[in-house]
Amino acid sequence: MMKFIDANIFIERWSNEKVREFTESLNREEHCTSVLVLAEVYHKLQKKRIVHTFDYLRGIMGAIKVFDIFQDDFFQAMKSFPNMGINDRLHLAVMKRNAISVIVSFDRDFDGEKNIIREEIS
Repeated sequence: MMKFIDANIFIERWSNEKVREFTESLNREEHCTSVLVLAEVYHKLQKKRIVHTFDYLRGIMGAIKVFDIFQDDFFQAMKSFPNMGINDRLHLAVMKRNAISVIVSFDRDFDGEKNIIREEIS
């Protein structure tokens, strides 16, 4: 079963040993994310002045499937999932388009979606 990895997992990797172990075990057959997630991670890590952001993101892109965001995803996000910010809505639209029902995230906003299972790393 494919699992979508949220930005907060990739960001938390720098301060949480269990998350670091998880991110080092990612593989293309089981894990995916989106270009939007990578953009969010890049933005946050740049603000934190993480030096190796480019290499880190390039490693992620080589390790797991990275989905593009399409115009239809944006329209789906605007009309669905009303209790979330637009980026989270876009994550769900990409997941729906690719028949993915599990997201690995610390963001409890995803708990309100009945067709989504949120997993945390503990």
